[in-house]
Amino acid sequence: MKKILPLLAPLLFAACFTALSGCAAQQQNTSVASTAALEAEIAKLKSDVDDLKPGLGEIMGVIQQHHAKMYYAATKDNWPLADYELGEIQESLDDAVKFNPTFKGAPVADLVPSLTKASLAQVHDAIAKKDKKAFLSAYNSLSSSCSNCHKAANHPFIQIQTPTDAQFSDQKFTP
Repeated sequence: MKKILPLLAPLLFAACFTALSGCAAQQQNTSVASTAALEAEIAKLKSDVDDLKPGLGEIMGVIQQHHAKMYYAATKDNWPLADYELGEIQESLDDAVKFNPTFKGAPVADLVPSLTKASLAQVHDAIAKKDKKAFLSAYNSLSSSCSNCHKAANHPFIQIQTPTDAQFSDQKFTP
């Protein structure tokens, strides 16, 4: 038995080493597979989130509605509603920049703030002062800023103006 033990020791060591190596390789393969599965799931979730982001056209359509409603509210001296609509415009512009920093090569993230900041501030000041004359001037300035932004973004065919027809007849604009 004493003579066999030294002969068996290397064999036992080799068997144990082989078994442990197999376990380590299996654990490494499982870890790699788990990481790959998680990375695939993350990529799928990112794609799903991208599919849920509003397009720039949808955001701009909402802005246009708030733009008209702000006009109706201010011309009826409903300053709280005009202020609310201005806030919605700013929030939507922020979303446009966040979700669509570029659009068909146009640098939306640069254009929007640079072309609308001053006129939005003028509208805000006019609403805060409840000054209809100043509001109308600032509103026209904002409309021009929007149109200039569209031109700079290679969409010169989108021109914003003061509403000419009554829209949103289902909402009361007087205070």
